[in-house]
Formats: sequence, structure tokens, C-alpha cells
Amino acid sequence: MEAKPLNLKDLFDAKKDTVVNELYDRVITIPIEARTALKNELVKVIGKDRTKGVFTRYGWHCGVNDGEKAKQFEWDSVWDAVYAGPKFHQLHGYLDKVEILEIGTDKDQLEFIEVLWINTFEADQYLLANDKSAEPVCHTLCGYASGYLSTVLGQPVLVKEIECRGMGHAECKCICMPLDKWGEEIAGEQRYYQGTSIIQELDEVTDKLKTERDHLAKANDIHQRLIEELLSKQGIQKIVDILYETTGLTAFIENDHHQVLVKAGHLEEPLDLRKFNAKQTTFSPYSDGFSLLRAPIFYEQDVKGYCSFVYPAGEEPNELDYMIIEKAGLTSAILLMNENIRISTEQNIKRSFLNDMLENRLTEEEMYKVSYYLNFNSASSYWMLTIGRDCKNAENEIAFNEELIRYINLFLNERNVNAIVSQKLDKIIVLIEYPSFENLNITQDKFISHLFTYCLKRFSGYKFCVGVSTVIQNFMELNVLYNETLAALRATNEETNVSYFKKLGLESVLFQVQDDVLIDRFVEQHIGKLLAIDKEFDLIRTLYAYICNGNSINATSKKTSMSISGLRYRLAKISEILNQDLADTEALFSIYLAINILKSKGTITI
Repeated sequence: MEAKPLNLKDLFDAKKDTVVNELYDRVITIPIEARTALKNELVKVIGKDRTKGVFTRYGWHCGVNDGEKAKQFEWDSVWDAVYAGPKFHQLHGYLDKVEILEIGTDKDQLEFIEVLWINTFEADQYLLANDKSAEPVCHTLCGYASGYLSTVLGQPVLVKEIECRGMGHAECKCICMPLDKWGEEIAGEQRYYQGTSIIQELDEVTDKLKTERDHLAKANDIHQRLIEELLSKQGIQKIVDILYETTGLTAFIENDHHQVLVKAGHLEEPLDLRKFNAKQTTFSPYSDGFSLLRAPIFYEQDVKGYCSFVYPAGEEPNELDYMIIEKAGLTSAILLMNENIRISTEQNIKRSFLNDMLENRLTEEEMYKVSYYLNFNSASSYWMLTIGRDCKNAENEIAFNEELIRYINLFLNERNVNAIVSQKLDKIIVLIEYPSFENLNITQDKFISHLFTYCLKRFSGYKFCVGVSTVIQNFMELNVLYNETLAALRATNEETNVSYFKKLGLESVLFQVQDDVLIDRFVEQHIGKLLAIDKEFDLIRTLYAYICNGNSINATSKKTSMSISGLRYRLAKISEILNQDLADTEALFSIYLAINILKSKGTITI
């Protein structure tokens, strides 16, 4: 290298004007305020991140230029050029002072330099207009130091600010290290040194806008189809059909109890969806086999269900899928709202109709008209359930019964059973069209068991009991069915929570008396004295066996494995306690009926 008259070490001993004239042919000055205004304009136009890249690269080019200038002067070693770097920094007014805290070398190769920058202009300007920053702000200085060191050392060096006065530190501190020494720690900073063509960026933005435009167009087309189906009064099944048809993704809609209402495509069942309760659109793995994209369906600010797409393992939704599922969720909300209003109105009319029938408030002509409009065939056969429960909280009883009625209706609708569910006093009444029940091809026992299981999933901890009527052909005799269910319900006990009227026997007549006091008085009148003495019911069981065996001493003795003399003694004692001749057939019938009432109520086991 051809040496200059002035040594690099001595260059900065001269006056600033002399140094500037020696180094540069022409220099322009830019006020810091104007440079800051330019930075603010760039932030507005191209964003904070791109602006950081602009000023980092600007600093880099300034540093490279000064590095080339430094190489034109004499130096004793390359380290002279390194130590001259802070002088160049100060010469441009970037800061007040540079302190090299530590420098590490290995065989004349730079390992690292730790530097303290005192009063940098970038930190000053930032703090004048802003609160503390979350990240370093001296981008020009970092770029300058990187460009200068890379030039004089002949290898890529990158400078990273680790403390900054703009962040609240006392002064700014940076680490200067060869690029190959940084590793992954510096990966995020390297991109700021790589200029990107604005045309290339515009092309990328344009492509992205085109993609988003196409997504919006397709999403709006699907939404338009959904709205058209909504206006044509199609049900929610049509929503999932459209979603499956347009996207090829399995789709389903569930209610607020996580029961799948409708589906389209291949869906593994049953699904346990109770753990998915987010109030925003989410993409979550369900199992190793598939994942779900779920959008909540809101009704009166509450989540009333979800609209979901199913993705095989390894597949994920794109932006279009998110747009479609959210629009489907909105349409579903409108449909479910309309459906809830329709169902609620229909059920209220049915409940009113059933109550009017039970209270005999309709003429036969009115009954036929209303039943026709409600799709109830007056010529069909019907049976009835009356459901009772233990009441835990009287204050919430009305709300509880309404929710229970809604849940029972869901059970019946899922099975296409034509029925009316109503409430009378504290009990739930279910009138069922028998042919629609017969289509299920199950017994009454199995049907009621399924109903109990279904309800207990929602109302765990409650105990339900039910009275079951016979089947009638005359629609005008609904009162008969209701009274039968009440009679059967009275026969339920701790051991038996389902009672059939047809199985009650003679006591079914007495159970139709509405007043429990009258029934208890009947029992007390005929066997009360015996109950007061016979605490273990041994005498009552003997008397019951005697009546069931036709008042025959020999037949009763064999049935009970009791000696004839012992049996005669017991019967005599019973006759004495009751003050009743056991040969009186009419009296024995009443006693037999009273014992059967206790048996039906579970008071005595025979």
C-alpha cells in the first residue's frame, strides 16, 4: 500500500476541520432534528421494522466508507485502524465518547470487542419524543461500527447493542464480534443488513393482496349461499352440506351441551367435545388422527354451540378456512335463534294444548282442530309418563323444570318420537304418540332407561321417578292416562323408580285418589292396630299368605312352612288385635288391599 504523509495514529491530533478536509473531498451536514423527522416519516410509510433496516444499512455504508479512508493512511498494525474507529464515530457527531471496555484476540484475530457509547444522538432523540423503548434504538451506530470493522479487518463483523439508554440503561453498550462467532444469537439482526428491492416487496404485497382478495371472494360466495339458504328457511343441515361441498372438509354443528346436531362428510362418533369451550375460533388437536377448527355460535352473548371443520393428522387450516368457518358460525347463530324461537313457540302451544285437555277446557271440535295443526293424529293411540324428582332447591325449581323439559324434548326429537312435554304442579308430563314410539323397536323399560340416562348426564345428582300409563285409543281420554300415571307414581319407592299402572293390581283404584291422607287413613283404618304391634311385619306376612291361599289353613301352612297349630295361634292373635273375624270375606278384601298399598309403596317386602 502506498503510504500517505500522515500516519493514521496521528491523524486525529489535528483540528477537526483539518481532519475532515484530509479525509473527505466534500462533506454535507444534516441537522439531527431533520434526520429524526425523516426517520419518523419512514416509520409511517414503511413501518418501524423496515425503517430500522434503512438506517442500519445507512450506517453500514458510512462505516464502510470511513474504513476505506482509514486504509489509505499508514498504520503500524491493523489494531491502529480498530482503535481509530471510535475517533471516526466522534468526528461525525454520533456520540460524545467511546470507551473500549475489553478487547479479545486470538493470534492477531479478533475475538470480540466490548464497547461503551456515551450520549449517542439516537438515544437522545428517541427519549425526547417517547417513553422507554422495549429494544435498542441506536441502529445507525450499530450499522456504522459493523461496516467500519468489517472493512478494516477484512472479515464480516457484526455489532449488536445489548444495553441502550433509550431502554433506560445508564449508557449504551455493544458487542462487536466476527459473524462466525455469533452463531444463532445474531440471526435476527442479519436481515437488517440485507437490502430488499422495493419492487420485489411490492410484488410480494401484491401477490398477498391477490390471495386475500381471492379468499374474500370465495368466503363471500359461500356466505351468500348460506344467507340464501337461510332466507329460504332451510335448516342447519344445509349449512354443513354447503361447507362440505365447497371445501371438501368434514363439517358438523353441535349444541351448547356438545351434542352433534348435524354433520356432513366422515365423522368418527361419538366425539367427546366437552373440553373444547373456547369463546373464539380455535384450531386444536382432538387426537393423533385428526384436529378441529371450531368457531363459537353466539346467541344473546352466550355460546350456544360450535361450527367445526375436521382436519386429518398433519393438515392445518389456511386463512380462507378461518374466514369460512366464522361466517358459517354467524349464519348458524341466526338459524339456531330462529329455530329456538320456532321450537319454543311450538312447544308452548303444545304445552298449552295438553294442559287444556287435562283441565277439560276444550270442546271435542276444538280438540280435533288443534291436534290437526299440531300434527297429532286424534285417531292414533297414546301413552303417558309423569316424572317426579327430589326437589333440592325450591327457588330454582321453575328454571330447573324448564331446562328439564327442554332436555327431554331434545331426547325425543333426536329419536323422531312425536310427543308433548308439559308441566303440571311439580311434575313433568310426557304424552307420546304410540306408533312413533313403536318405530324405535325397543321396550318401554328400555326407552325409559335411555331417557333417565340422557337426563342424568345433564342433571347428575338428582333422582327421578316415573309413573307409566296404559295405552289408549281415545284422544279425549287423556285425563284417564294422567290419573293412571299419578297412581303409578304413588307406587314408586326407594327400590323401584319406575312404576306401571297396568302392574298395580287392585290397589291402582285407590292410588287414583289424589289425597295421600285418604290413602293413609284407609291403611290405618284396616291394619293400623296390627302395624302398631307388628314392627317386623311377621304377622302381616302371615295374614297376607293366608288371604292369598284362599283362607286355607293347610295351603298356608305348606306355603309358609309353619305348623298348623302355630298358624292357628297366629291367626287368632291377628283376629284379636284387629278385632275382626277373619272369615269375613269383605273385611279380608279391604285388609288385602291395604297390605298391597304398603307393598307398592315399599313399606313392606313380601
